[in-house]
Amino acid sequence: ISVNSVAVSGKTVTLTLSRVVTSAETVTVSYTKPTGDNVVQDTAGNDAVSFSNQAVTHGTTAADTTPPVLITTGDSGPKVTG
Repeated sequence: ISVNSVAVSGKTVTLTLSRVVTSAETVTVSYTKPTGDNVVQDTAGNDAVSFSNQAVTHGTTAADTTPPVLITTGDSGPKVTG
């Protein structure tokens, strides 16, 4: 999945992807330290090192596609009185 944009706020780097990640997909991220001034740094000014295929936990959850069922019989059925 390609990255559409990158935003940095404090210690957080947010990647906006070109499409939604599904819950069935495994997500990894890699970073190659560029040459020049446009590098990720910590608060002390140290450059981030390159890394490959680091696992990412994403917040996408599987959609619940089970339709609701109204139980009208037995002890579990809805009751008007009693």
